[in-house]
Amino acid sequence: MPQQKPFNLFVYGTLMNPSVFRAVLGKRLVSRAKEADDVAAYYPRKAILDNFIKISPDNTYQYAVPDPQGRIRGFLIGQLPQECMALLRKYEGKNYSKRTVEVQTKEGSEPAVAFVGNIKQLEHSFGYEFNDHLKQEILLEEKIDEALKETEKEKLKTGEALARRAVGELRGDKIRDLVRVHFESGGISDYAIKHSLKEKPIRDFTRILKDPEASALAPNYLDMVVRQVVFNQIEDRIRKDFRYEIDHIMSDGSYYDRAISSLAALRIINSTRNLNAVVTDCMSDLVFGKDHLVDFVRCAIIAADSLYNYQSAKRQIEFIRSHSDGGFIPMGAEVEFSNIGHSVIDDPKGEVLRDRSYDSFLFFSDFGLDILTWKLGGHIDDHHEKVAGRPRRGFFELALGNLSIEANLSKPLTSDPWVINQFIQETRQFYKIAPHSIHLSLQVRSQHRKPDRDRLLPLSVLKCLFAIAGAPTVNLDGKLIIKRLMSDEIISIAPTPRMMFSDISMRRSTDADEAYPPISPARVSGRYVQQFKFLALSEDINYEPIVMALKGLQISLLPGSFLTAYQYKNSRKHRNRFNNLVEWGGNVEKLSIKEIGEFLNYIHEGLYKERRGKPAHSGAYIAWSLNQLNDMLEKFNRLIKNNGD
Repeated sequence: MPQQKPFNLFVYGTLMNPSVFRAVLGKRLVSRAKEADDVAAYYPRKAILDNFIKISPDNTYQYAVPDPQGRIRGFLIGQLPQECMALLRKYEGKNYSKRTVEVQTKEGSEPAVAFVGNIKQLEHSFGYEFNDHLKQEILLEEKIDEALKETEKEKLKTGEALARRAVGELRGDKIRDLVRVHFESGGISDYAIKHSLKEKPIRDFTRILKDPEASALAPNYLDMVVRQVVFNQIEDRIRKDFRYEIDHIMSDGSYYDRAISSLAALRIINSTRNLNAVVTDCMSDLVFGKDHLVDFVRCAIIAADSLYNYQSAKRQIEFIRSHSDGGFIPMGAEVEFSNIGHSVIDDPKGEVLRDRSYDSFLFFSDFGLDILTWKLGGHIDDHHEKVAGRPRRGFFELALGNLSIEANLSKPLTSDPWVINQFIQETRQFYKIAPHSIHLSLQVRSQHRKPDRDRLLPLSVLKCLFAIAGAPTVNLDGKLIIKRLMSDEIISIAPTPRMMFSDISMRRSTDADEAYPPISPARVSGRYVQQFKFLALSEDINYEPIVMALKGLQISLLPGSFLTAYQYKNSRKHRNRFNNLVEWGGNVEKLSIKEIGEFLNYIHEGLYKERRGKPAHSGAYIAWSLNQLNDMLEKFNRLIKNNGD
């Protein structure tokens, strides 16, 4: 009888857990390779299986099923003796089939045995919904709705559908996380759903009821609450009514799935003439201190139902579809608002200058806005922390495409510069707060090598970028300066000069690798992203060609981070480039034809090789973008000339 060969095993579900693995096979998983003995102890290597996704129709076990766009992370373990095969077959049962696959490890492609979902048996056991993402989503929504019924009955004791919807709004962040975890980990139990939604009291004004300042500012905060709930409800209706159209516009699950519906909702609300009247009605019917936060939310839901119009939503979806021009590089944006500008960071206690509308969002969480703004990634940022248990003053920031502020997870918003610009302008219009700045994020095109964080942009390119988006301003002395270079908005001098121009970092969109405890703790891998932080936020700026410019420059010049304190101290080139730029910002001179020409040529070169060496946009659109940029720079030069005259 021939000796049976040992085999490698790819695991992606419960067998990733060392305790389960030992219980099934009597073998140990160890955290260091040198501890493995290939008899009783095995070291699991990280591996990826392409063309499969994980699903969990029974909310208990995870099944790998074919998907041409899928990818599953797991462990490769071996080589295991053939005697383990019988134990594995018994453990996996009839819902799994043994298959020989190729998985990718650090060392290369390797053959392995994997137990994947037995599709015919799964269809028999669970119906066809197990293989349909949308059906899974519907089933999950039904379970969440049942849990909300119980939560509403326990917390509010009304049994009203409207009250249940209000509870859903005030549990919005929890529902978001439940949906994310369900699809990342392959399922979530009914108990976990109910426990998560019933865990804490419904947010209310308890902490601030006797605070005179909070009472004085309550009308402004509650106005924001009502408007935000109206947005949330309309976005939800659009997403349900136009799911097919939205899926065809996006066509890629790697982007934030609420991007199109959110943009359509913002456009509808911003064009609604009677929104202010509707908000005023809610405010006149309810009283802070007497009524609860959930009452204001209920009123806003009624308002949203009265404002929503199917035909209007349809026109907005068609408008977005017809104006989208696509693109290749994934992008995102963070938009900052503050009624007192950068002083909110310089004076966090509000001792010198106070925001008389919101007190720099000191009561943001007390009015539930940390929950209600989740679809647009709303949070308070004091440039030290984004999540904190204590009230604090800071910028109101939207991290568009954010999946979880707490877990620091996000997806790109779009690859379309037009969509980015629309989001910037519509959010600026929606929130009645002074705009401050915007951070634009572009995924670094090559993810196969670590970016050179010290690569410098030419001075001519930096000057052109600040000329169009650095807030050229005539100061009190009548002198034209670049405000962003002459203030502490993006530049810090002490203890060492540094500037927030661009920064390369790693971003994650999932923590699915942590669904089961890792053998050796490690940060989940992500994607390299370059964030440009120098831009002022203004209604007078068209960011669409600027996004095109940053894409072209990123591709052609591969810029690094600029300027860190380390670079200033240790690199003469970085130090000189910074000093020359700041000197120009305070003594602005016209941009030469050569400087403008170099700037536009770099952009042209990059845009024409965006998609694997070829353009991702039409030649006409690229030409339009370059002409827009040229016009902006000529306008800047005329401003200098007129100021000199």
